[in-house]
Amino acid sequence: MELIEGTVIARHGALIRVQVDNRPLLVTARRNLVWEGGAPEASKIVVGDLVSIDRSKSDGVIVAVRERSSFLTRRAVDSPRPQVLAANVDQALLVFATKAPEPKQGLLDRFLVACHLADITPVIVFNKIDQGAGKTKAWAAIYGPLDYAVLQVSARSAWGLGQIKRLLPGRTTLFCGPSGAGKSSLLNAVYPGFKLRVGGLSEATGKGRHTTTLAELMPLPFGGFVVDTPGLKEFGLWDISSEELQSAFPEIADNLGNCRFSNCSHVHEPQCGVRDAVEDGLIDRGRYRSYCQLLEEID
Repeated sequence: MELIEGTVIARHGALIRVQVDNRPLLVTARRNLVWEGGAPEASKIVVGDLVSIDRSKSDGVIVAVRERSSFLTRRAVDSPRPQVLAANVDQALLVFATKAPEPKQGLLDRFLVACHLADITPVIVFNKIDQGAGKTKAWAAIYGPLDYAVLQVSARSAWGLGQIKRLLPGRTTLFCGPSGAGKSSLLNAVYPGFKLRVGGLSEATGKGRHTTTLAELMPLPFGGFVVDTPGLKEFGLWDISSEELQSAFPEIADNLGNCRFSNCSHVHEPQCGVRDAVEDGLIDRGRYRSYCQLLEEID
């Protein structure tokens, strides 16, 4: 068996594009794959996976998948199954527009919880700052003290792009966010060689149009990879407990010791330190609403 190692950069049905020594190969996968560390619940090869390829008898067949260091998972749309967006990701740039489309705090909080569960460093990015700051100053005041990096950039004017470029070398970075936020424009601005198709907003709905239809891992000329993902209108969390949810909200975790009951849900119990902190303005009400909505979903 003649084995070579590579990184999955795209999937096209049964065909899988793999980067091997700075050159792409189009291969297939063996039905009975060897999953190092055991087969994951969503045992499907995704972009970012490190794979072993047998080239002894064909153009190439993937025979094994290395154990993932991280993977970002959501509940698949209209299905009670997990969907892995990408594997072996170091950080996620959560891209939102400042105004059009309007950023949704609930969606941002879902991304942040998913990154916490996956041990992936999140970076909040507000694009289109040239169109006005919108809610970004208020949100920076909320998320900055929680130790989340909040960047304001403009793909169109290149304002603030240096902040993005300094984060990328030597890392695998996932770009995700709602349609119309300008992920593809931002990637083109970071490296024009990508030449990604860019969409705008629908005049009828004011919502973003999908330009990326499949997740794709793209190598950067100065080292590292970026993952471009389709615009996400919703993000359902997968396999999370109420205890994990509490730990994913640092401001809630900091107030757990102030509750009367050790198993407090922070929704209806008396003498709840978390709800007291909300009333006192120490916890943002929008963040608390996100927590309550997610708790209701997982219950």
